[in-house]
Amino acid sequence: MAEAMLLERGPELTVMRKAVLEVESGGGALLLIEGEAGAGTTALLRELVRLGEDAGARVLRSGGAQSERQFPLGVVRQLVLPLLAARDDLIPAASRAMLGVASGAVGRNPGDELGTDVLASVLHGLHTALAGLSAGRTVVVVIDDLHWVDEASLRALAFLATRLDGMRVLIVVVLQDGESSRDPLVREIADAATYRLRAEALSEEATTRLMVDRFGPGSDGEFAAACHDLTSGSPKELRVLLDRAQAQRLRGRAAEVERVRELGRSFRRERLLRLLRRDRVVHTFAKALVVLAHQATEDLVVRLSGLSRDECAAARSVLWKARLLSGSGRLVVHDPVLTRAVTESLGAEESSRLHRAAVALLDEYGAGPEEIAVQLLHVDTVRDRWEADQLRAAAVAARRRGAPDAAVRYLRRALMDLPMEGRERADLLVELAAVEWDTDPATAVRHIEQAARLMPDHRRRAEVVSRTPLHMAGCDQRLADLVREVSARFDDPGTLRGYDRELALRLEARSRYAAIQDPEALASAGDRLAELGGDAALGSGAERELCVVLMRAVTLNGQVGTRKIVRMAQQVLDHEPTHSAPMSAALQILPWMLLVADAGDVASSWLDAALAHAQRQTKPALTALIEAQRGLVLLGRGDIVVARECALRGLELADRNKPETMLVPAIAVGMLALELQDNTLAERVLEIAGSDTDLRMFLMRRCLRGRLAAARGDLPAALAQFLDCGRVLDRAGWVGSAVSMWQVPAALLHHRLGRPGEAIELAEENHRRALAWGAPTALGRALHTWGAVTDGPKGIALLRQAVDVLHDEGSPLELSRALVTLGKRLQSAAPAEGDQLLIRGRRLAEQSQTFRVGEHTGGLVSGVTPTSAPVARSVLTRGEATVAELAARGRSNQEIAAELEISRRAVEKHLTNSYRKLGIEGRSALVAALGVHSHGE
Repeated sequence: MAEAMLLERGPELTVMRKAVLEVESGGGALLLIEGEAGAGTTALLRELVRLGEDAGARVLRSGGAQSERQFPLGVVRQLVLPLLAARDDLIPAASRAMLGVASGAVGRNPGDELGTDVLASVLHGLHTALAGLSAGRTVVVVIDDLHWVDEASLRALAFLATRLDGMRVLIVVVLQDGESSRDPLVREIADAATYRLRAEALSEEATTRLMVDRFGPGSDGEFAAACHDLTSGSPKELRVLLDRAQAQRLRGRAAEVERVRELGRSFRRERLLRLLRRDRVVHTFAKALVVLAHQATEDLVVRLSGLSRDECAAARSVLWKARLLSGSGRLVVHDPVLTRAVTESLGAEESSRLHRAAVALLDEYGAGPEEIAVQLLHVDTVRDRWEADQLRAAAVAARRRGAPDAAVRYLRRALMDLPMEGRERADLLVELAAVEWDTDPATAVRHIEQAARLMPDHRRRAEVVSRTPLHMAGCDQRLADLVREVSARFDDPGTLRGYDRELALRLEARSRYAAIQDPEALASAGDRLAELGGDAALGSGAERELCVVLMRAVTLNGQVGTRKIVRMAQQVLDHEPTHSAPMSAALQILPWMLLVADAGDVASSWLDAALAHAQRQTKPALTALIEAQRGLVLLGRGDIVVARECALRGLELADRNKPETMLVPAIAVGMLALELQDNTLAERVLEIAGSDTDLRMFLMRRCLRGRLAAARGDLPAALAQFLDCGRVLDRAGWVGSAVSMWQVPAALLHHRLGRPGEAIELAEENHRRALAWGAPTALGRALHTWGAVTDGPKGIALLRQAVDVLHDEGSPLELSRALVTLGKRLQSAAPAEGDQLLIRGRRLAEQSQTFRVGEHTGGLVSGVTPTSAPVARSVLTRGEATVAELAARGRSNQEIAAELEISRRAVEKHLTNSYRKLGIEGRSALVAALGVHSHGE
């Protein structure tokens, strides 16, 4: 493929012929051939030798080599030895004597020094010898790889380059791109050139021609384009690539493009490794560049490499022309093959030394902890406190910018070189676990356990355990055991004061949270909640945390009604800062409790503020949790569309590989699926991997499975799901109305299967629990269920009670279902009323599933005033909000009464209450207060 190296070289060949002809006429000249490695400079040199020999010239050849640069006059020796051996009479005797020095012992060993008298003798001898030879015929002196020529030979060539007049001597030198800046003598020789030519890359058309010559006319242009892209038109690289392709039995087809690309990548790596082995300066520069990575600047690379600025510039040019560096002007590695090759070439000791030197330089230049920590990740050992402190400070900075994975890397590196025992290791384990809660909770638990064991006393161990997220105590048995073990060493919080009391309360909160499935622990929660006292006892975070856990317990076992729960929840949220949401029991627990208490609005503004804080902190797991909880709150308000959006957004943001982060979003979507009777959502929740050991998820999964089984028509299987769920919950003491949702479908299934006694018994029990709880929706649903399974006038009376209870305060969806059931029951006894109730119920159901309380933007619900409108609505009851919304949109009292099928007096009452709660004077101010557009806008 020799012709390939001369393809598209017409202008270059013309220059070479001209140079040979002009030298024959008596004018000495220097011809410089430049080009990238592999561009065909050697092929041009061979062609020039052929042209010279064809013209009868005497050709003297030599070339530089990196391994021989330390041998003085090595290149000159290659030129003169053939002359001295030829005993040509054209070389004067004096010249032979002077050149004999170059062929002698001096310079045969690396590092030999030449005296100035010896070098001067050689220079004059070489000049007179060439003058004598050129008197008889043209002499062509060919020097390849000028940049690797030893210094003494460079001096000789520079000496000759300025003394060619009158001699028929053509000196031809080959210089790779970017190498002229390395050595002043090389620049001097290059600047003296009479003729210059470049070996340019081949065009894509030339590449196609060569490929057709190799593979035949059936080869594809796509294959040729890939070859040109891989080699950038370098003739040498193209020849090697096509040789390898042919050896792999490729035929130049489009289907083989990926295979030839793989061959190209392999060859590219080999070429880079050869470059690094051959060129010390490039290798040294590349090592500094790779070690500094994105921190690389010109000054830092010069300092770290120990090279001169000229050497760095030359090395940078070589790497850029090899398409390994970005052309953006910044020191950025463009091809990762460079990083891999340099990293593999570095030994462990050298790598550590360079990274530690980079640490010192970055510190000197005022770099921040994270920039320094990036380098400390690669040192062999963290030697002192300063380095450890830099890693810890970097972890704090990384966590603040929302990069917990980076923070974990920094802390783990600091941990590696600490002794296996001691307080310092324990403290660092606690810091590491605090970050890992966001990324790897299971590992965080292990580190907390290790840290607690390393602490010198039980008070320090309590500090460690009290920092764990509350919900993890219920997710990990090891942590639960550790909590109980540490708690057992503490006195009763009632006997403690100050910080010790805070620790004891936090330990108790975690211990009770872990025992949430223990009936005895649940039974004691009511008395313990009473002991905490009222609002004054909620001033500290520990007190609020324990209070919320106890509220959850009494809700689960039905000891306390909604009124007390809602009042205490409001008190907790009044004291709880929203920036504490990541560790807040309020965020984990209260939204669900407020939903089942028909008081989700209590948490609306608090969740809005918590979401804004989480988004600023860029914490996806926390944002997922808050979005899911907002979905529950909005579901309770009847804003079904936005509730669905929030819950699904929370599910998307949660990490499926971490079940503990999926729990609340899955429950939120499950609640929506049950409320909307949406089988698609139900199936989506059931696809989420999770353990049924968490009773919340167990309850949700059993209810959803029962729902789907009933939808398939498998009523016995559906009933079995619900009844089994009830047995498990009853054994755990979860007998409150808030978790008795299984009783409603179970009673209805009993009735459908012809078991009226079991149906009524279960419905009555559900009603008893709902009555004790006191939430309108739960009570209305219980009455609806009881009425549905009870025949005759009593059933109708129960259904009428359900409608009355749900009318003002209950769920609109539940009200719509009660209206439809009552309407159907009245079809025979009072068909006109029955039809009216059916129409009303179906209309309300349709409105409920499409109704938005304002347009959704950043807050829970917002419109014109994103911050004030959600807060305004949060103080209204559902009935008040609905009436106020319609009034704000321009409906008259009569129109509102007709649409909602309530009395005008009820409309007036709702509006009066709304004006008072919103602090406005009348209907005209509703638009701004609620953030909606009136009908005419």
